Amino acid sequence: MAKVLSTKPHFCLLALALLFAAAAMMPGQAQATTPPATVLEIERSFDQAMAALDAGQPEAAIPLLQDILALDPKLIRVRLELARAYFMAQQWARSREEFFRVLSGDLPEPVRKTVLSFIRQIDARRGFDWDLSIGFTTAGGSRTYDSDIVNANTAFGVLPFSITRADEERLPAVTATGAMNFRRALGSNAAGTTTSLGFASLGFDLLEAEGRRYDSLQLRAKFGLRLLSEKTTASIAPFASTQWAAGDPYEDRFGIEAAFERRSLMGGSAYGGLSYAVVDNRANSAFDGRFMSALAGFRRSVGGRSIVGTELYYERRTADQMWVGRQGYQSLKWSIYSSVDVGRGWTLSPRLYVRHRDVLEQHASWVNSADETGIGGSLRLEKTNTFLPGGYTPYFQIDAERMRSDVEAFNSRVLGIQIGVERRF
Repeated sequence: MAKVLSTKPHFCLLALALLFAAAAMMPGQAQATTPPATVLEIERSFDQAMAALDAGQPEAAIPLLQDILALDPKLIRVRLELARAYFMAQQWARSREEFFRVLSGDLPEPVRKTVLSFIRQIDARRGFDWDLSIGFTTAGGSRTYDSDIVNANTAFGVLPFSITRADEERLPAVTATGAMNFRRALGSNAAGTTTSLGFASLGFDLLEAEGRRYDSLQLRAKFGLRLLSEKTTASIAPFASTQWAAGDPYEDRFGIEAAFERRSLMGGSAYGGLSYAVVDNRANSAFDGRFMSALAGFRRSVGGRSIVGTELYYERRTADQMWVGRQGYQSLKWSIYSSVDVGRGWTLSPRLYVRHRDVLEQHASWVNSADETGIGGSLRLEKTNTFLPGGYTPYFQIDAERMRSDVEAFNSRVLGIQIGVERRF
């Protein structure tokens, strides 16, 4: 059973303050002489979930609370207890997301402060935890091009040349993403308003298909320092990553990253980050160079059940010999996204974006600019009240993108589909 952190004072405050929210949760119920069957079913399930939490068994409470929210995703008290159950089960990302959702609900101010306190505790968590998701997708053939013809300047004028692209067969593949994390408290200031901790993590992304052509494995490791106050989390961390492609070493990166988040009592969150890395391409030294990125975003909880947000992301990749292909580029992407509990146990997470990509050094023979502009998006569907052995829930995701360039051979379309399971507790 997962170790339960000591949070009794917060839970007591949460329970007392939530009496106001509970009264407003089902208006008119006090006048009903015979509660509807659905209400009785919710009450029975909620009592069972509370008994499981009191007994220190969050794994038993989580499916019950998810089933209640499948019937009525607007029940703020139930979502709060679900966030607490994930907290007890040490499923930190899930707990943090649910706590953040309820901040936009009709809650007394003491409850909001307690919710922010829980989010801070999650960011200040200590010890070891891990996450894993496994999916089935396809490898190869996901990107198609409008043309293989490039118009190039030659001594004889402008002539068309054909780009040789290997035929890509779309094959079934397995994808997996996971992370192991360890954190240790370092101390706090005299007033206890700021806490610091050290952390280390090891993560991986894997794609495995028949043969070796599309196989890919990336390992990431980082360690650093995290600073926390009531409403702010900030971190800085050196990192290293290595990638294998088709079974052979491909690229290593060594760098440093910084991130922050600022939260409000009403469910707003401003966040961002910077990253810089030296790139060592072991497949072709001409691709060695530098990589940097910057992210700024804002998201907000809505109605106690949804999250909406927007992001602006910039990245720049330089290569020692940028004339080789299109290895030197800069890209700017603006996204809008949401995550909505639509009921019946379904969570819908759409994302749309516009992206522009500049090639830093155009090839001398190209007649037209190879810069690209396009739109894309993704849609993820999760069944949060269906639990498979091991505490996993199923998901389905589809990704699409359309890019256009003055070089017709770089006009492309991407369509990818993935179905899998993700660990909940």
